[in-house]
Amino acid sequence: MEPIKFFIFGADGFTCQVPRIKEAMLNLGHVISEESPDLIYANDPTGYKKAYLLKKKFPNSFLILNFLDVPWHFPNVEEQTKLLVDYFLLKADAVSVISYKVKKDLSKFLNKKIEVIYNPIKDIFYNNKINKNNNFLYVGRANDPIKRINLVKESLSKIKNEISRVKICGSENPGFGNYLGVVTDAELNNLYNSSKFVLLPSKAEGIGLSMIEAMVCGTIPITCSDNLTAKEFSPLEFICEPKPESIVNKISEIDKDYESMRKISFEMGKKYKIQFDKICIAKNILKIFDSRVKN
Repeated sequence: MEPIKFFIFGADGFTCQVPRIKEAMLNLGHVISEESPDLIYANDPTGYKKAYLLKKKFPNSFLILNFLDVPWHFPNVEEQTKLLVDYFLLKADAVSVISYKVKKDLSKFLNKKIEVIYNPIKDIFYNNKINKNNNFLYVGRANDPIKRINLVKESLSKIKNEISRVKICGSENPGFGNYLGVVTDAELNNLYNSSKFVLLPSKAEGIGLSMIEAMVCGTIPITCSDNLTAKEFSPLEFICEPKPESIVNKISEIDKDYESMRKISFEMGKKYKIQFDKICIAKNILKIFDSRVKN
């Protein structure tokens, strides 16, 4: 593809997706510009309004709006989703989502073609030189109720000495374990590779990138059966009921044959390392632009 001008909107912090997508687009030789861009992309609803206004200013620009999730646990979620659909998604040239689970959810509100484009993982990779000297790791927004950090606490309370040793990284301190705060990609890579298990007991996720990143690093994610994206991306061997006893039993079961289970995780991770790479994600965005523009 010839270089194009593009502009991206959305949450743009260190832990967000936009910086990685920008970097990938630049690496592919494209140019960031708000002046008559060929492609306007909003990665999440925080960027929809600005993206739509830029599209109104430059009608020939191609507008893609990416949708992250239908948060069914929020009050008035159906009304809020319908507003996003009516005010923005119906007016976009293309709509994308980050998993097939989200596509299914959004299709209840939007009668329009929906593309699936995963969000990119961080710059992490498998390193066989790092020893697995840590048992448990949690990565994410610990105090979001949908993440159910209480299941981590209650489960590890049943395993001797682990409640104080579990490593937790992210923007929120849950008040237990070894809280590390927000870490660099290099530090996160070491944490993934040195841990035996990554705990993701969320009730729902648009994707659940810590699950994907864990498998890329040959680490086993423990997820719960009511999280539908876990079933989309994770082997059934790593999924259990959302109960402390079930989580503890699953950990014990995997521990008995850990190396074989880790190989299953690693084989999945090799595929995900390609699918979720930021360059691959940027190319998928560009494919939508290229195919629709040509048509």
